[in-house]
Amino acid sequence: MLRVIIADDHTIFRQGLSGLLKSKEGIIVTGEAGDGDSALGLICETKPDIAILDISMPGISSLDIINEIQKEGLNTKVIFLTMHTNPEIVEQFIKAGASGFIPKDNAFEDLLYAIRTVASGGKFISPSITDGVFDLHSAGEQMHKLLTKRECEVLKLIASGFTNKQIANKLFISLKTVDTHRTRIMQKIDLHTTADLTRYAIKSGLLK
Repeated sequence: MLRVIIADDHTIFRQGLSGLLKSKEGIIVTGEAGDGDSALGLICETKPDIAILDISMPGISSLDIINEIQKEGLNTKVIFLTMHTNPEIVEQFIKAGASGFIPKDNAFEDLLYAIRTVASGGKFISPSITDGVFDLHSAGEQMHKLLTKRECEVLKLIASGFTNKQIANKLFISLKTVDTHRTRIMQKIDLHTTADLTRYAIKSGLLK
């Protein structure tokens, strides 16, 4: 039997999901929580096989919950069922130790498959999210192929809000050299405003 807890601050959604899981053979819902602190307490108390969590809940953050699970040496696997599908957020949580990531608008069968996959030691990320994470890595790879190391440094500072003069002082280069780097960056990636450069830097993972 797989022991599962559910944590989501939307009561109707949480109770509905609990009812669906309870109807499936081989799964026991050992508890429900509506905030991060209650979720962590429930995990530490009942030590479930799987915790199904929403990312945005009141109280302790979902990342802190993962950290505490690891700190306490618990074997609980975490699956995030959420509306947040930004590739950068997904990658951050997967790196932190999440075992699954599913959008709330996916079918219930997808969650069941994820539970089975995670319980057997695997990881499950919804294909719709995987595509976004792949695009994120592709953008990063493209950037490093197109731009030199120095150009990447300049782009990062531009995207961080530094002026050309501040960049020159920070990198110990001339203002003219910064202008040249900025021009070449814009030409290479075919973007021509600071806002566009900032978006490109974020998408490429340069501002992590």
